[in-house]
Amino acid sequence: MERAELLQCIRDTLMYAGFYVSELYIMRLMGFDLVARKDNALLIVKVLTNIDSLSEDVANELKTLSFLLHGSPMLIGERDGSGPLEDNVVYYRFGIQAITFNTLKNHLLDGMSIKAYAAPGGTYVNLDEKKLRRLRQEQNISLGEFARFVRVSRRTARLYEEGMNARFEIALRIEKLLGSTITIPIDILGTKSTDRKDVVLPGREINSLKTFQREIFSLLEKVGYKIIPMERCPFEALSKDRDQILLTCAHRYSRKLFRKAQIVSSISRITEKHAVLFIDREIGKTNIEGTPIIMKSELKKIRDPEEVIDLIIERKIKRT
Repeated sequence: MERAELLQCIRDTLMYAGFYVSELYIMRLMGFDLVARKDNALLIVKVLTNIDSLSEDVANELKTLSFLLHGSPMLIGERDGSGPLEDNVVYYRFGIQAITFNTLKNHLLDGMSIKAYAAPGGTYVNLDEKKLRRLRQEQNISLGEFARFVRVSRRTARLYEEGMNARFEIALRIEKLLGSTITIPIDILGTKSTDRKDVVLPGREINSLKTFQREIFSLLEKVGYKIIPMERCPFEALSKDRDQILLTCAHRYSRKLFRKAQIVSSISRITEKHAVLFIDREIGKTNIEGTPIIMKSELKKIRDPEEVIDLIIERKIKRT
């Protein structure tokens, strides 16, 4: 399947499953392709035919973006360097879950639990070690009998009951012996993640940006925002204060801004974060494609983050 066709199929599937999904815009060097929200799940999706083509820099920015927006990064592809990816198996690249389109479809549309993940040496599953130990003891199965049936050493059997994961085929033998499911599904939508640390991965340096962008971000820092530059997003940075995250564009006015503003407006709606476009001069509009505009001269007069938010809200709803 060609990448453009795959992207459209993924978007259609997410929408059919009840997600609100951003518009499809093909941009050069884009760090992600879609954002999608349903209830508490926010997915930031990157689509690559070969998942091994994901670079560490792109992965780090994708994880930074996901962390700050309280979402989950997802990589969807068809193969890696060794061949086609298996359906209903989770792969990992730089800590990001990677799955096939069929895996996504099976999970969202058919309600299939995804339990297996690929790792060196084969395919593995997460074991519910407490349930495993309880069932073994309730059925009066000794550790030695258990180990012989599933064909592992006593030490390995003990490790399973202490939280070690098992190869997929061994897990099947354990479930046959105990007569019950003892595997834990993988949360590919990220809705159960509760152990996020308040750490922002290193982003692009402000000094590497264009002069106008550096000026805008310096002014925002004086107002009280922390700037996290983004190299592969349609917005140049995320601006963060204590309560708000802004999708922040800083660009001298040109016709190209209309395309950028349209993309950022779509992403803003799905992520439920404010977007803003800082420009160099008056253009007779309060927003472009729904993305509020603030001029550099106006930003110079602002003294606190609340003033920025007030302007954004006012100009977002005002028609021009």
